[in-house]
Amino acid sequence: MFRNIKKQTAFILLLLVTLLMTMSTALATTYVGSAKSDKFHYTDCRAAQRIKSSNLVYFYSREEALNAGYVPCGICHP
Repeated sequence: MFRNIKKQTAFILLLLVTLLMTMSTALATTYVGSAKSDKFHYTDCRAAQRIKSSNLVYFYSREEALNAGYVPCGICHP
């Protein structure tokens, strides 16, 4: 009985660690832009911090932002 519980616990922990690593990688590579501008930024760029939340546009790759017609920010150079 305890073996099954240990295996289930180990499986759940492994699943959670994998999920957290995937999420942190995705968040680390996210870019943002504004619906009212043609620039895209790293999420920690000072210009990105000034974008109203209602205007935020998220990109999960640089190529996605470029294909959407956005250009790199001159401050953070993503």
